Amino acid sequence: MTGLDIPIEFLDIEDLAHRWQCRVSTIEALVETDKLHLCLRPAALEVALAQTQPEKNSQIVQKLSTLPIDHRYVYLMFKDKEHKIEITHVGNCDMKEILTGPLRVDFFDLVIPMEQIEEFEFVYGNMTDKDNEFKLLSDDFTCFIWCGKEYQFGEQQAKVIKRLWQAREDGTPWIYGKRILRDIDSNADRIKDLFSHNKYWRRIIKSDQNGKYKLNLPPKQLTLFS
Repeated sequence: MTGLDIPIEFLDIEDLAHRWQCRVSTIEALVETDKLHLCLRPAALEVALAQTQPEKNSQIVQKLSTLPIDHRYVYLMFKDKEHKIEITHVGNCDMKEILTGPLRVDFFDLVIPMEQIEEFEFVYGNMTDKDNEFKLLSDDFTCFIWCGKEYQFGEQQAKVIKRLWQAREDGTPWIYGKRILRDIDSNADRIKDLFSHNKYWRRIIKSDQNGKYKLNLPPKQLTLFS
């Protein structure tokens, strides 16, 4: 069959290596340098949680299957693909609070969510294509083109983007999130709360992981209107 548009939520390591035409060791290097975060295949969790209460099972699987695996376990599974590894923590979740014993998984239970893959491809696939990267289609910043793709944001979200653009033009691109929210008269507690319904916002806005944000653009790259 050809021409099928099948939605895929994740790829395993070997599938991703094939997609990118690289070695599995390259994926390993990206994981070890925190450029990719491996998660657990939902099917592996469903087997492990078979004895839990059915009404809680799906919620637990949904939560755990999107959390990254601790590096120490990732390292073991890369080095010993033929044997199952006992995992006691997934992300910040203690498996002992959910299961009677540690979760036992192997190398082929490791997957990378498609959203993360597409984000990686977007960032690194466009690093050399900086010409006309960002074009406003509306003066209130609610609509613009980013690397050839059109994005739309709500009024409050657009105010954040506009405030960051102003800071960038002033030569001080990094601003504390609390200050941004105060400047735009927002009732939100955090920047990410304001953008909770737009999964693409991190393509536009970069965080320093210490409370500051800036536009993910090099200097003097914004073009008003196309």
